Amino acid sequence: MTIRGLTLAALAVLPSAAHAQTPTETTHALDRVLTQGEVRPLAAIAAIRLRHGRVAYSYYGGFARQSPDGAVPVGPQTLFRIASISKVVTTIGLMELVEQGKINLDHDASDYLGFRLRNPDFPQTPITVRMLLNHTSSIRDADGYTLPPDHRISEFFDATHKPGDPGYHFAHGDGHAPGTWFEYCNLCYGLVGTIMERASGERFDHYQQTHVLAPLGIDGGYNRMALPHPDRLATLYSHQPRGWEAETDTQPRTPNWNAAFLASYTPGTNGTLFSPQGGLRISMEGLTRLVRFMLAHGTLDGRTLLSARSIDLMQTPTWQYDGKNGDCPYPIASYGLSMARLTGARDSSGRETRPYKGYSGDLAGHLGDAYSLHSGFWYDPATGDGFLFAADGFPDSGQERPGAYSSFTRVEEEIFTALAEAGTSAP
Repeated sequence: MTIRGLTLAALAVLPSAAHAQTPTETTHALDRVLTQGEVRPLAAIAAIRLRHGRVAYSYYGGFARQSPDGAVPVGPQTLFRIASISKVVTTIGLMELVEQGKINLDHDASDYLGFRLRNPDFPQTPITVRMLLNHTSSIRDADGYTLPPDHRISEFFDATHKPGDPGYHFAHGDGHAPGTWFEYCNLCYGLVGTIMERASGERFDHYQQTHVLAPLGIDGGYNRMALPHPDRLATLYSHQPRGWEAETDTQPRTPNWNAAFLASYTPGTNGTLFSPQGGLRISMEGLTRLVRFMLAHGTLDGRTLLSARSIDLMQTPTWQYDGKNGDCPYPIASYGLSMARLTGARDSSGRETRPYKGYSGDLAGHLGDAYSLHSGFWYDPATGDGFLFAADGFPDSGQERPGAYSSFTRVEEEIFTALAEAGTSAP
């Protein structure tokens, strides 16, 4: 049975949408995505349509988790492990340290990490913090990008790893020097988290909670064992032929590591611990507050965390695909400091970065894809219109239905389309 909630407000007809739907029609369209958008029904969809930075329509369908007492419904405060949207919030924390003069975006990252970080193919070319943020560092995820607390992140790059090994984390033999080629890399944000720890002296999850999430009034965090409201946490599922299979964030919560290991951890040695690249747990309410912060150029509810210049730096592309300067499996053709722009330009697959047919906008934000969840954090900096969603319960990674006209999945295209066509008529 579909469990859903609905919030309505006047929503003007969008000129780029094919036609306007009543809110009830939009709800029915999202019900169909939930139950029929994949080869098997999804577990949950939470979705919001913003206009001028305000919630104009919202949808909550499916379940956050299964329990012996029945399914727990999804709602506005359900915390999802939101995947790579986490990178945006990580970068907000980093930019605070940049504004304090503790980090320079164009400085050699080696000096902040405490070990030499160089691609052996280009030993004289520094890898900068900016390159880590915009995926042009020549570092690769290889066979993994997280380590337990009793390891150091420098181990990823030591001399035991050779070109051709599954664990070799540098591009090799392609002639693309750092700063010249885009290839999406989660490990780079583990390095960013390490740099933040060394610059601040605080463990990454504590720093983000104290300096970003709490000041913004956002419930959630990067450490699932320290969530203020663990009852709001969604379990992420994959939908297999045999039924639902929990992927992560099960209840009751069990720690990833021995508590003694974490208690003895030295900040600045392994910033991958709390997944700066994808470990944020946040709700639709939290994402809405995050959009408001970005639209207000670094201020929310009278509290300023960043300057307008820093927000602009995050949103402004530093890399744009020109047909020969990158490779990416996602609908990304331009990228700034942790943020992409959907301009309609073609990505490296040759498909246009258009989230729905008839789109002609310039949305800024990020997508998420992990643990059988796909998510979206997209808004227009000029108008405040936006699309926020989390869809959980896909089949195994790589088995999702592909998009009809873009590098988004079919479900993502259908969610964008339903939200774009939401109209003003009464239900």
